[in-house]
Amino acid sequence: MPKHREGPTKSKQTKYYYFDQWIGFPPNKKRVRFSLGTKDLAKAQWLWEQEYKRLWSEYYGLQPHKKPIPMRFVDLCREFVAYERDIKKIKEWKTVKNRLQKVADLWGNVFIESICTNQLVELDSHLRHMKPPRSPKTINDYMATLKAMFYYAIRKKHYRGDNPIAEIKPYTVNRKRREYSSEEIIRILGAADEVEKEAMPHSILQKYIKRIILLLLYTGRRPGEIINLRWESVKKDRVVLKHTETKQRKEEVIPLTRGLEEILEGLRKEGSEYVIPRRYNRKIISSMSTKTALKKMREKSRVEDFDLHSLRHTAASRLIASGVDIVTVKELLGHSSIKTTEIYAHGSFERKKKAIELLGEKAISGQD
Repeated sequence: MPKHREGPTKSKQTKYYYFDQWIGFPPNKKRVRFSLGTKDLAKAQWLWEQEYKRLWSEYYGLQPHKKPIPMRFVDLCREFVAYERDIKKIKEWKTVKNRLQKVADLWGNVFIESICTNQLVELDSHLRHMKPPRSPKTINDYMATLKAMFYYAIRKKHYRGDNPIAEIKPYTVNRKRREYSSEEIIRILGAADEVEKEAMPHSILQKYIKRIILLLLYTGRRPGEIINLRWESVKKDRVVLKHTETKQRKEEVIPLTRGLEEILEGLRKEGSEYVIPRRYNRKIISSMSTKTALKKMREKSRVEDFDLHSLRHTAASRLIASGVDIVTVKELLGHSSIKTTEIYAHGSFERKKKAIELLGEKAISGQD
């Protein structure tokens, strides 16, 4: 099939693009001309290429290609959300749905084949200037959702070509997660005592903040796994997290120690379905109450970057620094890859550095 060097032509009167091309060789050469029915250049280019291939296939007597039906962005969003709904938790697929709805409101009823860098730049600018503006991490999450959706479209043959989001470089985000020192942990626990005493009856997170912190330090698990833990998961000598309750979608086992049992025994008296009690047994604690609790903890503990996930970081770093092998730490934390666990090993680097400096000082001084 000859290489095409031309493309869609734009009508000066109607502003619509049309197909105008010579097909075949003399003496059977003929001119084919018809409207592509669109004013969008990206869509017109894609339609022109499909028609060009179809016409030359017919000229050579090959089986003509079925003309693909362009898919609109809103239709792809609807299909992808239905797919996510079947495989993810309600909170996760609803987050995907809300993100895609905001993108669809901006882009309108566009065809997915016409989505290119210009639309992505427009989306990035729109998210940064919203009220309130979206953070770099949130923008990265939007782009990750779109990337996953386009990979889905490619698998289902709704979209031909490379993923347009794959070339987008995400923002560099500093999560500010680190290992807390022993002094900081003491201040954090002291602040948690004060926050619990001052908490209103409806402020669930503040009312149980100290026990949440201790559970996170004792187990090294993710905050969501502890906050949403049910009593049915607490067995005689272990806590069994179901595959629907963990990030990696697999069952995890947490051995019960004396310290954990004491905390759980006090919480069991509350008579709730959940280990961390809440009003009306609602599973999700609002983001507003979380922000309020963290703000109070930062003010009272004087640890400005206090974050619940950093307690997991602290627990993991202390395990590694205490000599626990990295494979065991990986299993306790519920990581799918040991490379992820190695990230938490950086907390012991400073201690190693001090040890090397001490060795250097003794070597120079000649002391034993």
